[in-house]
Amino acid sequence: MTPVPTLADHRALAADPTFAGSVIPTFRPDAYLDPARSGWADAITRLGELTGLATRDYSKYLDALSTRRAYFIEHGAMATDYGAPDTASGPLEVADATRLHAKALTAGLTDTEAAAYRGNMLFQMARMSTEDGLVMQFHPGVLRNHHRPTLLAYGDDTGHDLPLHTEYSRGLRPLLDAFGIHPRLHLVLFTVDATAFARDIAPLAGFYPSVYAGAPWWFLDTPDTITNYRSVVTESAGFYKTAGFVDDTRAFCSIPARHDMSRRVDASFLARLFVEHRIAEEDAFQVLGDLVSTIPPRVFGRTLA
Repeated sequence: MTPVPTLADHRALAADPTFAGSVIPTFRPDAYLDPARSGWADAITRLGELTGLATRDYSKYLDALSTRRAYFIEHGAMATDYGAPDTASGPLEVADATRLHAKALTAGLTDTEAAAYRGNMLFQMARMSTEDGLVMQFHPGVLRNHHRPTLLAYGDDTGHDLPLHTEYSRGLRPLLDAFGIHPRLHLVLFTVDATAFARDIAPLAGFYPSVYAGAPWWFLDTPDTITNYRSVVTESAGFYKTAGFVDDTRAFCSIPARHDMSRRVDASFLARLFVEHRIAEEDAFQVLGDLVSTIPPRVFGRTLA
């Protein structure tokens, strides 16, 4: 969810005695971090109105985002989620960030300036996660609204988003230089570029304590791709630096089937390792259980009932 909702629906659902599950909010501030997005200036104004902070000032804008993160935590949030066209995460000097923030609200930014601002804000979100403990999920590399006539006819989120070739090692280096071994940062990396699993994500997760390989997502959450994911990620990062099958679909009724499929694929992969004498039977059963009941709660800081 964007930073401004009151989360009234979440409170009502939590108070409903007929509902046995839980729906947990996630902090999704993309509309407030990228000045190239349509409506960014209006979003900054709304954020200021909600928090009572003068968000046209860069430092107050950061304070407002931190305040809303705290509000989400009070209502059960355990994670943030970010989407961006690339993985740039370079921090800006305060004076430069202040200048770009002011310019974005008035004259607008060049593409280069907007990318620098966006990369700085990803860095700032990582910094805030080291302070408040919210898990940082990152879903870069999607070219949104590829077919403009469909966008004009039906609007955003109508199925015409496509994957981009995405590299992580260079783009995330500034962020990981600063926070990669910080004990409070959990950075879960997702991709729609299947080549990134072996090339970037698994090696990063294998070295940095803070980095976890997110599950195959969107175009990639199919049996064959999940099998390939397990093969290439396990070589560099093992099983315990993956984050579990975290499903961000809005098609709620599909969730049980999708999770069942993922568990069957993982069981098949572990069975093959056992048959090939690469893992002991008792260890395979231990890993299979941990992939479902131990690893995701440990990554996301949640205790399962």
